[in-house]
Amino acid sequence: CCCCTHQTADPTIRFVFHALQLLGRSRAIIHMPDAKLNIKPSTGSMPKKNGGGKEIITLKQKAATLCLLVVQIVATVTVMRYSRISSSSDGGKPYLSSSVVVLAEYLKVIIATFLVTRDTGSWVIAKKEIYQEVVVKSRETFKMAVPATLYAVQNNLLFIALSHLDSAVYQIVYQIKTLTTAMFAVFILRKQISKWQWFSLVLLAIGVAIVQLGVHSKSSVIESTQGGRGGGGEEEQLNNNDDTSSSSIQEQNPLKGICAILLACVSSGFAGIYFEKVLKQTKQSVWIRNIQLGLFGGGASILTMLIKDWSDLQELGFFHGYTPVVILVICLQASTGLIVAMVVKYTDNIVKAFAGALAIIGASMTSIYVFSFEADRNFVFGGILVVIASYIYGTRGPKKHTK
Repeated sequence: CCCCTHQTADPTIRFVFHALQLLGRSRAIIHMPDAKLNIKPSTGSMPKKNGGGKEIITLKQKAATLCLLVVQIVATVTVMRYSRISSSSDGGKPYLSSSVVVLAEYLKVIIATFLVTRDTGSWVIAKKEIYQEVVVKSRETFKMAVPATLYAVQNNLLFIALSHLDSAVYQIVYQIKTLTTAMFAVFILRKQISKWQWFSLVLLAIGVAIVQLGVHSKSSVIESTQGGRGGGGEEEQLNNNDDTSSSSIQEQNPLKGICAILLACVSSGFAGIYFEKVLKQTKQSVWIRNIQLGLFGGGASILTMLIKDWSDLQELGFFHGYTPVVILVICLQASTGLIVAMVVKYTDNIVKAFAGALAIIGASMTSIYVFSFEADRNFVFGGILVVIASYIYGTRGPKKHTK
């Protein structure tokens, strides 16, 4: 991997520099059709390229994006938990999480549009670019209907699973999504995974499940939050399971719950790898792809909201329970989707899964101090397993055969 020419004695400053370079100058990593638009890129902003003209992203830039994703997920989960707890503390009904998802999807489209405008240097050029890529190239746009539909199906399957399974069973079985993601990566992307890396993925799934079982809330509000909506990448709803504590008690059917969660794992794995394939094998930028995905995702979210919360919408209204904290949740979710898409494009879904596991640990540790959650030995043991799994996956990759 090529090193950046910017040299600084302090490694922390070098890391911050690459993070700013990655986020502040998206042209350094986003492939834009400059020749068609007659745009002159700013000097020093283009990435290094190999002999075939393919852009090269440095290891430090990838690390900066992953660290940013971890911090973003921790912040989103923490703020979301606070918003749910605070909105339920007065005895009234909390805000509708489905409405938050809808607004986050369309806010992501707005942010991505702004980023396209910044990259092209003009709103007029950006408007033509978006029209060309989204409307004229409609076949490319409809490719995003596949992951958007699968994510909507996945969210409904998870809701069914939570209605028929104990929280502990749900958290354990849902970690199978890590293995389904890896399997689809092998079958669709032809990714090579060593036996040690397969072992690390199993270890990761076990470690994450144990971590989540090792943290308990002292309050009556029990949240089960899965990290990482992605626009992309694996684009899961961060607050997909927020309403589980307030759902009515019904007769549970464990078999139905297991089937639903297994189907959700398959849907999650396929959607994530499909999105990764589209991102990496087409010329559209990450921002354009997020606009396309957000349009379909927004429509699917509206449909889900109408089906799931129609009575509450009529009784309480779309913006019931909204506070500045809820607005912050919407902003964090939208930005997380963009960051996840960048991570998927410049690393892969499996690496993102490890980043998500670290984020779960970070969010749990934050909950211990902020919300007075209790952690037992399982949390420590699970965290150790996640760290070991991450080390094994990073150091025990498939051997490269040299001629």
